[in-house]
Amino acid sequence: MTPFDYDLAFSRNNGITNQEQQLRLKNATVAIAGMGGVGGDYLITLARIGIGNFKISDFDDFEMGNFNRQYGATISSIGKPKMDVMRDLALDINPDARIETFGEGINENNVGDFLKGVDVFVDAVEFFEIKAHQIMINACMERGIPAVFGVPLGFGTGVLIYTSEGMAFDDYFDLDYGAPLEHQVLKMSLGCAPAGFHLKYLDPSSIDLANRKAPSIACGCKLATGIVIAQAVLAILHPNELKPIPHYTCYDARLNKLKKGYLWLGNKNPIQKLKFYLARKMLGI
Repeated sequence: MTPFDYDLAFSRNNGITNQEQQLRLKNATVAIAGMGGVGGDYLITLARIGIGNFKISDFDDFEMGNFNRQYGATISSIGKPKMDVMRDLALDINPDARIETFGEGINENNVGDFLKGVDVFVDAVEFFEIKAHQIMINACMERGIPAVFGVPLGFGTGVLIYTSEGMAFDDYFDLDYGAPLEHQVLKMSLGCAPAGFHLKYLDPSSIDLANRKAPSIACGCKLATGIVIAQAVLAILHPNELKPIPHYTCYDARLNKLKKGYLWLGNKNPIQKLKFYLARKMLGI
């Protein structure tokens, strides 16, 4: 077996990162919650960049319905824990990496352990798990840990950055936790992608928020990965370049449109309130 050589394995990073920066990536710790639609791709991309330490979480198994978008979903992985499959794939890229696993998912009881010693958190939890997003982002804000969140939307993605200098999660999304889940999910999706490019071609009949169903395609997931992981690397090497919420980035490859904006007041913005009303009407909720 060929012995692993970290410097050779990631030598093509040279020129984009210098020797000192690559050492920082090697010694950095990235936490990723969720190993599904985008989380598995996040892990593999970070492993190929040369990140040396990870904390990962997931409690689901792979199934055939994951094949259209999830990195680790294959015939041979059906029925296997996503977290274990993705851990092994990452270690096959960097056998020297240290990967700590949290198979029960992340909650208020273990979020402190999950984030201990972490340089940046990447949120890849299923979008419909609103409370889990809130718990983890709030914990990051309290600890001064930058967090990156990307949502694949059609042929594009919306990306948000959370830092202690930005708005708080609840201030930005303005969620009513007593409202039906579909209302919370809709409002959160509008906050993640204020440009709404995907709405120009998405089939509304394919969306059933009450039953946690929304379409997703691999190229949208890959776009999310590229932008999210670039921001995660910046959080480690160039944190001054991060632009936290209410800044946002939306890009759609089908329409070839990019919008980097500043959502004043977050979802409390009057235009966002109008969008929420119109989207509810379009979806019949």
